[in-house]
Amino acid sequence: MLLCFTGCSDDDSVFYPASDAPEIKVLRDELYSNPNRKFVIKADLKDDLGLKSLRIKIPEFYLDKEIVFQTDTLVTEYKLAYEFLAPKDTKNEDVYKVNLALEDVSGNIATKELTLHLDGDFNAPKISDVSPQDGTIQLLESKMKLSLSFKATDDSGLDSIYVEEPILGIMEKIKLNGEKEYSFNKTYSLPSKPEEYELKITAIDNFVEANRRTQKIKYIVSSEMVTLFLADVPKETNLTADICGVPMLYHKKSNGTFTFKYYADCDNKEIYFLGQENSFEPHCFGTSGEHGKLLNSPSAAPVVLPTKGYYEITVNTKEQTYTVTPYIPSSAVHDSPDITMCGYGFEGAGWNPSNKDCLLTPDTENPYILGRTLILNETQLNVTITYPGWSKYWRLLENGIIDYMGSSQPYLKVNQKGSYKFIIDTEIARAKLLKE
Repeated sequence: MLLCFTGCSDDDSVFYPASDAPEIKVLRDELYSNPNRKFVIKADLKDDLGLKSLRIKIPEFYLDKEIVFQTDTLVTEYKLAYEFLAPKDTKNEDVYKVNLALEDVSGNIATKELTLHLDGDFNAPKISDVSPQDGTIQLLESKMKLSLSFKATDDSGLDSIYVEEPILGIMEKIKLNGEKEYSFNKTYSLPSKPEEYELKITAIDNFVEANRRTQKIKYIVSSEMVTLFLADVPKETNLTADICGVPMLYHKKSNGTFTFKYYADCDNKEIYFLGQENSFEPHCFGTSGEHGKLLNSPSAAPVVLPTKGYYEITVNTKEQTYTVTPYIPSSAVHDSPDITMCGYGFEGAGWNPSNKDCLLTPDTENPYILGRTLILNETQLNVTITYPGWSKYWRLLENGIIDYMGSSQPYLKVNQKGSYKFIIDTEIARAKLLKE
């Protein structure tokens, strides 16, 4: 058939032949949102000749939107993704009709009615009480096992749980029936060799548009500790309350021996060495009772530093030995009253190296220590400690390391907000951010 179109610039003067009605295809007829939450109307629009317009109406929301398609080059297919905000004065139990009317260039009209529910669930399941902790190190033994346990919860109900670890060939799927809580506990055998595993836990809820949460756990089998921290707080301390510095990361590692530089702020200071950053278990090294010997046990007694002052401490976790050597610092003292803080993520932040609002105060007993209170904004944190004019400065890095005259400007991801005590020790190049 020969089709003849007349007219050039005025769409009303163009004549189109008869055609089939346009099509509106949706994944499902039900939409979900909450009061004061955006929702997206999605549909595949199609016509064998060309689409002319689509009208979207929700009278209660005063929504009457018309989308007009170009006709100089006819559009035969269109993926609709129209976003709109459910008014904040609506209620969770409210239900509304969404009317779609699609017209093609031949004048055919197709309609579709969708139902919008405002009781949608958009919260992913929670995964808690996970053991082992991320970054756990297990010392190599002839027979080894990995015990994994966690709890998954969801207000609307759980659909399934996945546990995966590719090296061990673990691929578990637990199909659930809408339970709001599920506890997992299983022990796996491990080969007796050094290896680094990554367990992946996924919890999926049973909402029509399923929400999921995934948590990964790094688990290391090694003949010796791969990292080590010094803790100078009691064992019952919550090591996740502060942002950095407690416990303190080692300074150097060579041939299995970790070296720390540490300042004891009082006589008979008690310390422990931890194989993980966030808790005193499973690896807590304290004194065995024999001079220079360590015991790896959560019940181990602390190593005691007899006098106030600076120490160099070495620890060999494989041999389970340690040395403690007091020393007198010889590095330059930075006790200028003009040392300030620049950066981002705290109250008074900015990049003025002469900022008087963020000055650090030297410690009255130790000239190598400076500090002040910081109000954090629960965002990324960038900190440079500096003299006026950037003549001398330190960058705050991960794990409370301060880098003297460093070139990078790293941002640390911080989820906390509120008042924190910021302390730096320029002799040992370490910082603390302690919850006040």
